[in-house]
Amino acid sequence: MTHRLTLIAAATLSTLILSGCNDEYYNEGGGYYPPPHDYDAPRRELIDNCKGKVREKVRKRIGYGAKINWGKIDMYNSSRYEATINGKGTAKNNGRKHKLFYSCKMNRRDGWVRSARVELDGDAYGGDGANWDKKAVRACKDRIRYQAERNIHQQFSLEFTRHHVSTPAQRRRHVTGEAKLHGRNGNGKIAYDCKLHVNPLRIDSAGYRWLKPLPSTGGGSGSYQPGITNKDAKHRCHQNLKNRLKLFGYHKIRFPGSSVQDIGNNRKRVDIRVHALKENGNPVEESYRCRINSRNGKVLSMDKIW
Repeated sequence: MTHRLTLIAAATLSTLILSGCNDEYYNEGGGYYPPPHDYDAPRRELIDNCKGKVREKVRKRIGYGAKINWGKIDMYNSSRYEATINGKGTAKNNGRKHKLFYSCKMNRRDGWVRSARVELDGDAYGGDGANWDKKAVRACKDRIRYQAERNIHQQFSLEFTRHHVSTPAQRRRHVTGEAKLHGRNGNGKIAYDCKLHVNPLRIDSAGYRWLKPLPSTGGGSGSYQPGITNKDAKHRCHQNLKNRLKLFGYHKIRFPGSSVQDIGNNRKRVDIRVHALKENGNPVEESYRCRINSRNGKVLSMDKIW
């Protein structure tokens, strides 16, 4: 009887040991991986979070209107608490189509993206740098001419005399220069400054300052306005805020009400109400406060009020 009890105890112990091994690792088609746990994030959540990070990177590369076809997605457990997602699809914007390759390292426990890598053909950094310099200069001059025509209240012609282009980062250009203004009663001179993104081209800020004001035409209160108008301040703050909100997935962005106030020290304050939709379709109503340099039009700060 004692011998029989000993055999039963040994068999039970052996079963427990084997069960412990099976709880520790499981075989999934030839390789051993950690077993799934109750607190692992769902597969759908992992893929959606990866797509969100990839979408953000693609839009920074080729523009905020980019449309992505995600194509084939492969996902596997690459370590005990990490999953790897690889995919190959296409991205399209402004009529140009790119092949897209992407890879995400995901935390399996909370579904967060640990790292994401994106490769796009046709948007390489090399080769056409000089061409982007020319496009940046042309866009900058067009914006400065537009500002001068809005702000200067007399007839004049604008002659750009010099410019300089620097590259503070791979996809950024900083254009500075000077221009002469030829008016009815004499000449003036300005210095201008533009900061731009390239590939795709986008102006982040542009403005000018007077080196020599145009002579008055005898209108009494002066013939030029050395700063931006309230309307222009609204437009610049709206555009700056719209670009920021798009980075966070907002769309159908509207500005139903804005107010402008001069706060001194060459600054204006623009209070903005926003109506928009988030990526999940939920509507949002928010308010922001923009501070802008009233001389050169540079947005100094953008803060959420509520």
